[in-house]
Amino acid sequence: MSSASRLGFLHGGAFHQLATLADPAVKAWRPREIYLPEAGEDDFAGLDTLIVSDRLHPGQLARIAPALLRVAHDGGTVVVLGENEITGWLPGLRGLLPAETNFWWWRSGDDNGVRLNHPDHPAWDALTERSVRWHYHGLLEPPEGATALVHTVLEQEGEPGRRQVLLYEDRVSTAGRLIVTTMDPVYHHGSRFMPGATQLLYGLLRWTGTTVPVAA
Repeated sequence: MSSASRLGFLHGGAFHQLATLADPAVKAWRPREIYLPEAGEDDFAGLDTLIVSDRLHPGQLARIAPALLRVAHDGGTVVVLGENEITGWLPGLRGLLPAETNFWWWRSGDDNGVRLNHPDHPAWDALTERSVRWHYHGLLEPPEGATALVHTVLEQEGEPGRRQVLLYEDRVSTAGRLIVTTMDPVYHHGSRFMPGATQLLYGLLRWTGTTVPVAA
């Protein structure tokens, strides 16, 4: 691995984000820590992958959106986590709808309606079913041509099933790719609440990381 990290982690300094960055399993990837309130265009230069942490200030996120999207426009990967305000600046997104959030599906064992798509997709070499079945904060309507990897079959009153997407990969809206989810793994990993969230966070790093992590 070169001394200049090719993996960026955009955060707002919240406790769960700092706890995640302090995790040895995350530090092994040597992410470039980008503090949102002070972020500028130069902070994103040379990145192959950018993780946009969940629960960022919507105004600050919209301000820096053109700069962070440059990573994808230049052929890299931008991973946008929920719970974030992404309408108005995320390319290709056709809708983000509210959905009931149930914090206890992972404990009760009930069917939360989440289903996996495209079993041969490379994402499933890094992600497990448990990593995407804990809860979510909305329903995405991806752009035409995007790959919907996770969806829910639960009925949403007045809303068609085509909008019930929880995780997608978009290779059509930029020269690179956008990976978007309404799950918020950084918050729950940093809060030590929900093991599936930790699995999703680690899985996303394995899937999208372009460098080899160092030994912890």
